Amino acid sequence: MEKKGWVSIWFGNFSGNSIGEYVDLGYDDDGESIPSQFFKDFKIDMDETDEDTIEKAVYNKSSNEISFLLNGCSYEEIILPKIQEICNIKKSYNAVILIYNFEYKNNITSAGNFDFVSALKYE
Repeated sequence: MEKKGWVSIWFGNFSGNSIGEYVDLGYDDDGESIPSQFFKDFKIDMDETDEDTIEKAVYNKSSNEISFLLNGCSYEEIILPKIQEICNIKKSYNAVILIYNFEYKNNITSAGNFDFVSALKYE
């Protein structure tokens, strides 16, 4: 759900042409927005997010180090220590998706090649 000052984080393994095609909203012929596969996979209501607050990245190599996966993200200096305190990932990933001002509360923890990691307060 939309919640100011929160960020929801997913790690995954992405091998497609563009992570944008998986995450970004589409539009029909009438200009109405269409949820992306990511939004469908995790049952996220696109009206509860702002696409300008979504960050995503795909790396050339996989890592199980949170600091590598979140390197350069907005509010990194706040998010990184908090997530390292509550999360210890065992798998290696090469992609990250962050949605700011959104607290993910659905029960879907994994879908496709992505795993929901955490929602935490960054402000």
